Amino acid sequence: MSSDSNNLINASPTKEFFIYMLVKDLDLTRAISDLIDNCIDGAKRLRGIGSYEGLAIEIDANENLFRISDNCGGIPIDIARTYAFRFGRVSGTPMTDYSIGRFGVGMKRAIFKLGKFFGIESITNSSRFVVEQDVEQWAQEVDNWDFRFKEVDPNYSLNEISSVGTTITVTQLYEGISEELSLVNYQTRLRNELTEDHQISIERGLKIVLNGIPLKPLPIKILQSPHIAPAYKQLSRDGGIVSVRLYTGITKPLDPKDTRLDPSKAGWNIFCNERLVLGADKSPVTGWGRENGNPGFHNDHARFIGFAFFESTQPDLLPWNTTKSGIDSDLSSYRAVKEEMTKMMKPVIKFLGNLSKEKRNQEEGDESLTPLEKLINSAQLVPLTHISSESNFTVIPPESTDTDRIKMRNIQYSKSEEEILKVQKALGGNPTLGEVGVKTFEYYMMMECEEE
Repeated sequence: MSSDSNNLINASPTKEFFIYMLVKDLDLTRAISDLIDNCIDGAKRLRGIGSYEGLAIEIDANENLFRISDNCGGIPIDIARTYAFRFGRVSGTPMTDYSIGRFGVGMKRAIFKLGKFFGIESITNSSRFVVEQDVEQWAQEVDNWDFRFKEVDPNYSLNEISSVGTTITVTQLYEGISEELSLVNYQTRLRNELTEDHQISIERGLKIVLNGIPLKPLPIKILQSPHIAPAYKQLSRDGGIVSVRLYTGITKPLDPKDTRLDPSKAGWNIFCNERLVLGADKSPVTGWGRENGNPGFHNDHARFIGFAFFESTQPDLLPWNTTKSGIDSDLSSYRAVKEEMTKMMKPVIKFLGNLSKEKRNQEEGDESLTPLEKLINSAQLVPLTHISSESNFTVIPPESTDTDRIKMRNIQYSKSEEEILKVQKALGGNPTLGEVGVKTFEYYMMMECEEE
């Protein structure tokens, strides 16, 4: 008979899997955003979900090193020793309400993505530790998964030059990472994506500085007026453990000087515990397309805007994927919410179709605003916090005025260049051809037509 040892099958993990394989599907920007998530969880432990004024995250990212530091409370030594460096969330790990560090792999995976050597210093009100590790050397110690404190002080006293918080430094960057961080175009994209990912935390007062320049707040607003009401609905899932807020309506450029909207910014924006996980989505995942009973996205829908906020003290119940860059659309709780999103979209899409049809029906060459465009221009972009009552998307046309009822037509005629120059000279002031046409028409009206 076989011994028990002969019946065993080795199913232990390898370090190479965590160091080289688990990071392959992780974009560099997502890795950096994961490290910011850890800082924000520290801010939540300090402040709850209130104001983050006075808290800051500073990031230095270049071809030689990556460093992120914060003043968000630090990691206690017992948490570092028992939980923080484990690969995966251990049963019994202390939880942060409304956490965005879901899986317990974000910090390690991000570090392994970046480079071959890392150092971590963390200071709390009463303790300090330092960890430094050569990743390749650690990988060679096949059966030893532990890291070691280089310095540890459980009775640390704060001084004038130290503050509670954590600093992570990664050096010996991988060649591809170093090259990407050296590119101006990548730095711009990194800044934009980090701003989008953490826009709510920034709006709450958290200061995030990238290479010496703070990220600017990105207002979350929707169009509202006495004639235009956005849709708003509250839902709960999983026995009330998950709360959901849905908003949808239309938008217009933040800068009044802008006359056109960027269609790439349109779509649904989904947040889990205030972290953007899907931005400006126009796919069937959020209700677009024939399979959902809606049209596919078209540039006519450039004014469409939707927001979905999922919140829970148990982040495992939220519908985000492991890299927080998309939605787990198979989750039953998300499918139910998606049905509501799909319904809320329909009147907005219908209105935008009417808006486009109205514009197309204008006389050729008529650049004046249509009645629906005037309605949009008169509305204001308001923060979502200004919307407190549940409602459907509605548009109430204003009462027509005499001006609105006047039907405008275009007049076009050709004259010789010599004759036009004579009229321009007579009018003075170097008028345009259009102004010549208007002035000659007004002159004829005044001289030949009787007032009614």
